[in-house]
Amino acid sequence: MNEYKIKIDFKSDVLVGIGEGYGTIVDSDVVLDEVGLPYIPSKRIKGIMRESAEEVNEMLESFNIHIDIDKIFGTAGAAEGALHLSNFFLTEYEDCKAWFKYLINDKNIINKQNITEQLTSLRYSTAIDMGTGCAKEHSLRIERVIEKDNTFIAHADLYESSEIYLALICQNIRRMGTKRTRGLGEIDVVLMKNEKSLNDNAIKFLKKGANCESDNV
Repeated sequence: MNEYKIKIDFKSDVLVGIGEGYGTIVDSDVVLDEVGLPYIPSKRIKGIMRESAEEVNEMLESFNIHIDIDKIFGTAGAAEGALHLSNFFLTEYEDCKAWFKYLINDKNIINKQNITEQLTSLRYSTAIDMGTGCAKEHSLRIERVIEKDNTFIAHADLYESSEIYLALICQNIRRMGTKRTRGLGEIDVVLMKNEKSLNDNAIKFLKKGANCESDNV
């Protein structure tokens, strides 16, 4: 097994709500750690990556290349996949968390909500009655988004023989979360090894396959 990192850059605000609310204020909140820093559970990203893998397999079909998706991601209730992925945390997470704990517990300068508000914002929406053109009664929803220009990183373990395929899967991902048709959820996903991107190698792999196909025509 080899150690990798997967980096997600938020190019727009992203709604990665867990479907649970925060008290009576927020209908769909993000996942927060003990000091109020948002993070993304690995299970959520694995689901997105598996969907991307299925799309990549369709693209690779003409090259007679097939990604064994179950081998990488496993099968529900059966075999475990080769990919082991941590949760996704903000860059410099451990240092930031330790500093914020000090400011909260020892200095009482800030609180958890202060930290969350610096990295997220609230979005308000209502359902419209098509007959009257007015907002439906009691339809107001408040959802928290993680703001753009944030970067999340996870540690990943994978067999080296699968790294090109995983890089293709990452390269193919362009959006995540809900309300993607409303300008939310634009992301870049990069597979890294020794702090270097492997996505470029994956693109070269595709180009090489395309050139081989054209040579055989």
